[in-house]
Amino acid sequence: MADHDVDVLVIGSGLCGLAIAVTAARRGLRVRCLGDGRPGASLANFGQLHSGAVYAPVLPLLSEACWQHRDRWHHLARAAQFGAATGLALFHTADAVQRYRDAWDRIGIDTSEVDPRALDAHPSPAAAFRIPDYGVNLPALHAGLIELARTTGVPPVQRHDAVLRRDPESTLVSVAPPAPRSRMVVLATGADTPRALSGAGIQHTLHTRRIAWAHQNGASVRSLTYWLDGDLLAISPDLGGNRVGLPGADGHYTTTEAEHARLRTALGRRGVHPSGRDLRLIWGTACEPSGPHADPSSLVVDLRRPPAGWTPTGNLIVALPGKWTTAWHCADQVVGALG
Repeated sequence: MADHDVDVLVIGSGLCGLAIAVTAARRGLRVRCLGDGRPGASLANFGQLHSGAVYAPVLPLLSEACWQHRDRWHHLARAAQFGAATGLALFHTADAVQRYRDAWDRIGIDTSEVDPRALDAHPSPAAAFRIPDYGVNLPALHAGLIELARTTGVPPVQRHDAVLRRDPESTLVSVAPPAPRSRMVVLATGADTPRALSGAGIQHTLHTRRIAWAHQNGASVRSLTYWLDGDLLAISPDLGGNRVGLPGADGHYTTTEAEHARLRTALGRRGVHPSGRDLRLIWGTACEPSGPHADPSSLVVDLRRPPAGWTPTGNLIVALPGKWTTAWHCADQVVGALG
């Protein structure tokens, strides 16, 4: 085998890429991490440390992974906490409550019912529960993860706009200098992953879709709040206001005007009527696996033994966590595949 500078080269220095680098270093592997300096989708704004409570009946695998691995963020996330230490799950009617309670009990998620009349919510919900979710300042969390990587022995992130090249004869990928030579390459670039793979001539079954949310100026909620029936409105503490979002219709979002109107309508049902300039729509991109059997909690594809629809590649692993909360779960799977 040729000499290598490192065992593992991680392309991507976001939450998942750094979690993989830390996990690999803890297993005694020589690792380097490359980043292009651009904040990924998770780092652009404030996010949520999910317990899995909001996904429990509909995405049980994602919910279980969030609940199982969220405590691994505890030290870093608490230091970057934004807003109250617990969230709220609210229901317009009592019909959906038992479905969620059964799922929470099955997974073991720690929730507690509260008197909806005691909440500052308009209209008052029919039922309300405390859930162990809270807002997190993700740039601050990322800074803490960078420091954790340093103390774990991971060298500083190397600034490099890495471009994969696949040799059709050897099937190996490489990254041009100054990237170090490596035995294995891990691609952890989030929404940029399909572009990086396609640019190297590697077929895949990933797809991207646009997602929309908004920043609402003005008074901020203290607790991360979800209405878990009806339109599924989410409201999160943010700097100078709230962060608000709705699932796309049938999983898809349409025009800026239509999504802005949907959010205004959803807020209006709760007695909140922001002016047009106080509700700013923001577009992002999500990367997801295709197919009905894809695991929503984490996607790890070892291209030495590729599934159908992927190009065999002798030294590449692709990693995509379902949520940033499951990044450690994704990292365990990657390092397990590395052997």
